[in-house]
Order: sequence, then C-alpha cells, then structure tokens
Amino acid sequence: MPENIERKVAQTILQQPEEITVGDKVYQAAPPSAATLILVSEAVARMPKVQLDAERIVDEVLSIGKDCRPMGEIIAILILGAKGLTETRKTVKTIEKRRFWGLVKETEQVEVEETIDHKSELAKSLLEDITPRELHNLAARLLQRSQVADFFGLTTFLTEINLLRQTREVEAETTAFGQ
Repeated sequence: MPENIERKVAQTILQQPEEITVGDKVYQAAPPSAATLILVSEAVARMPKVQLDAERIVDEVLSIGKDCRPMGEIIAILILGAKGLTETRKTVKTIEKRRFWGLVKETEQVEVEETIDHKSELAKSLLEDITPRELHNLAARLLQRSQVADFFGLTTFLTEINLLRQTREVEAETTAFGQ
C-alpha cells in the first residue's frame, strides 16, 4: 500500500523503525550504522563484476544469476543491521550416557550455546518469497534510509587525510635525501 509523502517524511525525521514483511515474518528495519554499511560493502564485493548489456537482458540475467545470491544477504544485512545478524542462545539439553557396557543409563543436564544465523534465514526467505521487483524496491528504500551519503563523506574525508599524510612523508624523505 503506497504511503503518502508526509508519513514518509515524518518517519524519516522521527527515525521511526520501518516494518518490513518477508514471507510470514515482520521485521523492524535496523537504524543506520557504519558497521552495517561496511558489511553491505563486503557482500556487494561478492556480486559478479561484469558490465551488463541492456539489450540482451535475458541472456545477461541467466548467465550471471547463479552468482547473485549475495543480493539476499545484502538486503538482509540492511534490514537486520550489524547487531542483529546472529543471536546466541543458551539452552539446557538432556544428554543420555550409558555406562557399564550399556547396562546403566544416566541422564545429565548440560547448558549448550547455540548461534542462530538470522542473516542466512532472512536472505533465503528474501530470495524465495519476494518478487524481483519487490526486492529491488526494498533494496532502494533501505539504501536510501541508510545514510550512504554521510558514510561516503566520512570515508572520503578520512581517505584524504591518509593521502595527505603519505604525501608529507614522501616530501620529507625527498627533502632529506635531496640535500
């Protein structure tokens, strides 16, 4: 259901969480963070590196489609955020032990830590339960709210500082050796 512009603006200004339904589950989109964008960048790097020919869409999609599984992972990361990708739960399990050549059976309660991979579960669901158009629109919407421009500004600023520092070191070495 399309939302009006006022509601979208209010959600953005108030930083209200966006609800996203995938299959039969509803997720609260995580707030933007640098860690999330870094993880998205790592997943994007696993996408195929090819220049697609727009005049041969079907051929192109079918030839690289097998390598595009990271799409689900990228959108799952944007939805869950860096902090929500996995969850560690402690559960108590009953272990059965047999002693004296199997004649005596004992049970013991043991605390076990399980790691639940929410990212893989959601990525699989995104690829299986959502149409390509919905996936595209969802990715665009999530990237729009993830403050990519601010992250770009920060990385550009820090990269320039790093470049300036290297230039100064090289100039200092040249001056020292040139005299």
